[in-house]
Formats: sequence, C-alpha cells, structure tokens
Amino acid sequence: MTTQVAMGTLCMSDATEIPLGPTSVTDGSDTQEATTDPAFTIVAQSIGDYAPGKTIIGAVVSAKTHVGFAYIQRQGLVGALIPVASRTAGGSGGNPLQLCSPWTLQPGDKLLMHTEA
Repeated sequence: MTTQVAMGTLCMSDATEIPLGPTSVTDGSDTQEATTDPAFTIVAQSIGDYAPGKTIIGAVVSAKTHVGFAYIQRQGLVGALIPVASRTAGGSGGNPLQLCSPWTLQPGDKLLMHTEA
C-alpha cells in the first residue's frame, strides 16, 4: 500500500480558518483522521479538541491522487460531509466549498477520510 499527504482547510463562521495536515494517509485502508497542522496549532490534534464551539461553514480536504470521501465523526456517527479535491498534475487542490449545513464543533469531533492510489 502507498501513502499520500492529505491537507485541507476548515472555514469558520467567525472568518477564521483551521488548517489541516500535512497528514500521512495510507491508501485503501480504513478511514484515517486528518488532524490540525502543527505548524499553526503547535501540536496536531482533532478538530473538535482544537476549536470546540466554533462553527464550520466551508471546507476542503485534498490529497495527491484521489480522496474517496471525508466526513466529521461525532460519537461514532457521521455528522457532516466534507468536500474533497485532488492535487494531481500540479493542481492546487481546490478551494473550500460551503457545507450543506453549518456544523458546530464539540470536543471529540474528528475529521476522517479515505484515499485511493
């Protein structure tokens, strides 16, 4: 199995952003967590633990070749779907897109994703 570097951005209702990644994700395996970017958040951590109470209104998660899906998990259930993009052929990976419904983070919320080669 190969690995990819995943990254992304969560856009909040208060005009702040949470940078995600770089997170190493193994292709074709079970879903894996994309954590915050330690270059900005000091340590890589789950999104709900980093910004509890903030509301996500837009997002994008990308990897080199193919992200099958990404979502926010709360207490074992899918809470919100996250837009995905690919960075093939030197592409930037896409801009954040609006979520179907705003999502307010709670401690323990995780952003999980699945990639394929």
